[in-house]
Amino acid sequence: MPSANPTTSFIYSHEQSQHVLSPTHPMRPIRLMHMHELMCSVGLLDSESIATESPRLATDDEIAKFHDSDYIEVVKAIDAGAIVPAMHQFGFGPGDNPPRPGMFRHATLAAGGVMLAAERVLNGQTKNAFVPAGGMHHHAMSDRASGFGIFNDAVIAIKHLIDQGLRVFYVDIDVHHGDGVQAGLYDTERAMTVSIHESGQWLFPGTGNPDETGTGDGDGYSVNIPLAPYTDDELWHQAFDAVVPDLARAFDADLIFTQLGIDTHRNDPLAHLSLTTQGHNLAVQKFARLAEELNIPWISVGGGGYDMTAVARAWTMDLATMADQALPDEIPDTYTSLSNMPTFRDQGEYRIDPDIRFEISNHNQLAINAIRNQIFPKFGL
Repeated sequence: MPSANPTTSFIYSHEQSQHVLSPTHPMRPIRLMHMHELMCSVGLLDSESIATESPRLATDDEIAKFHDSDYIEVVKAIDAGAIVPAMHQFGFGPGDNPPRPGMFRHATLAAGGVMLAAERVLNGQTKNAFVPAGGMHHHAMSDRASGFGIFNDAVIAIKHLIDQGLRVFYVDIDVHHGDGVQAGLYDTERAMTVSIHESGQWLFPGTGNPDETGTGDGDGYSVNIPLAPYTDDELWHQAFDAVVPDLARAFDADLIFTQLGIDTHRNDPLAHLSLTTQGHNLAVQKFARLAEELNIPWISVGGGGYDMTAVARAWTMDLATMADQALPDEIPDTYTSLSNMPTFRDQGEYRIDPDIRFEISNHNQLAINAIRNQIFPKFGL
């Protein structure tokens, strides 16, 4: 049983791992079951620091904080098995967002889980919260599905937090640009969105350039760090460290909200960055230090991640970091959900030609320089 004063809410249900988008779809929710079983095998969820709770369903009014009513009704209709001739206009069809029974419930469970996380930290019940089924919908737009996403749980929750008078500092470390979150918050100064991702020159959704800085009141509050393919741990953190901590301090946030996609991993089949699980988790450690330094709550959601072993290990490491719990170096023999996974940290050195690495560094530095020239002066940096 959790203690009376846990520090971390962990919001997840087995149901969230059991649906299938299509037989060949790269997004396999079963990855969450493998993650949960790993957390259990190391005793992480027995910690008194962690309160485990099932998500609730988001209400229609909550979803409508971002999404158009016509779009919400189309999702309901497809879910119920209706024939919707124009569904492609709403982003559904063969490929990324196949129509399927149960999708309305699964998307509202993800959004409701993030709303529940917001409630827990707003009420002071926990210092932080992790919702691994959230974040996957960060490409969803107000009027259409996109990039595996249906209801953009991050935007829905952040708009709710803004309605409560909070300023939200959002950082998306998924390999893909967080275009849906950027679009949903592009015109407000109450949220700063930072996305560090593989450049749209090479990867979906083709956006996320440094000159996408916001509009109207939100001008200067949208920050994009596009990275070159094969960026490794060291080069990724050079970019992160050059931008994120200074902006977090200058923005004067009331809450940190992070999307922890692990499709940056060197074995991920859908992208081209070269991070390890420990490189990914180092970013989460830095978020923990920032939340502590700024003395503000912190919500994390999951995101992309298509290598099963990377997802299970990284998000177990991330929850442990959020709850300030230690993990063993080796994965216990009792864990049998996935094979060929001896340690939490990736082993073996990543090697790349020095000339290519030099070009990667130069590409990344151009993005950093653009942000320092376009964004930093607005905040006195």
